[in-house]
Amino acid sequence: MRTASRKALVGALMMAALQVGAQNECTDYHRFNCDRSTDARFSVNGQSKSAPVQVGVPTELNIIVYRGQDYRISLCPDERVLGSGVVARLIEKVREPRTITEQVIERQPVYDENGEPTGDHRDVTRNEEKVVIEDVRKVLWDNQEHEMA
Repeated sequence: MRTASRKALVGALMMAALQVGAQNECTDYHRFNCDRSTDARFSVNGQSKSAPVQVGVPTELNIIVYRGQDYRISLCPDERVLGSGVVARLIEKVREPRTITEQVIERQPVYDENGEPTGDHRDVTRNEEKVVIEDVRKVLWDNQEHEMA
């Protein structure tokens, strides 16, 4: 009984190791499979990234862009797997304030002609404006618009 559970545990660990190794290949795909830039300013470094993709599933690769830096974004998909019609968009996430109006219902006491509370309450509706911050996605570039898909 112990031998069977040990074999199952070893098998599960081997599968997990293979899974991690397979995903690691995706993150370093560009280091070994893509053409390098002829411009010396653009080099593969610690910020260089690849994204694992699946056919028909949108993939998002987030990067942080700093002011005063030049960036090169290149696509080198494996056409045997993904085909030649890869769609790519450069999207900027921007935080923008937006004013919303909410209806607020308050319970207020009812007063008699002498200004004394009667013990009754009434619901009073008023509008209240709030500023909320929303993440807005702006398409900066789309390869379909440039006949590159």
